[in-house]
Amino acid sequence: MSAERASGNTRKLALTGILSAVVVIALVLESIAPTGRLGFYVLAAFVLSVVILECGIQFAWAGYAVTSLAGFIAVPEKLNVIPYIAFFGVYTLLKYHIECLRKVWLEILLKLCAFNLFLWPAWSLAKTFLPEPLTKGWGVLAAGVVLQILFLLYDLLFTLWIRFYSEKIAPRIKRGQP
Repeated sequence: MSAERASGNTRKLALTGILSAVVVIALVLESIAPTGRLGFYVLAAFVLSVVILECGIQFAWAGYAVTSLAGFIAVPEKLNVIPYIAFFGVYTLLKYHIECLRKVWLEILLKLCAFNLFLWPAWSLAKTFLPEPLTKGWGVLAAGVVLQILFLLYDLLFTLWIRFYSEKIAPRIKRGQP
């Protein structure tokens, strides 16, 4: 391995570590914040996307594994880490893989399939706590449609974040590369 490549990998490893720490901080803040908690999951996902953009998908998968484990260690209420592990973190990585297909209709279909795979266990668990009238009928169907729309809006917001980072932030970051 050349010295230049080793230096690049060292930079990527360091950046992945720093950004992983920011993700864990977001997860800890989510567990102690009185309001706006969903925003910390979104922040964690957006920071993980920077790892993909700056270091590559392999480093992002490693960062996801590290932040998931570190989140369980650092976050006092362990259940608060599950939305990051089960959706926000892993969806960040899946979004990258899905968007590599470069076929919009297929991307949307696969993203909705992935979302519904995440939603199904959450709904199955939620049903055990909800009163029976809330778990049957048109209300459930309407809630399902609303959740699909909210997910597509989240994905659009995520795409806009990636574009903003790539066009406005990344060019301003001084890189330690020749």
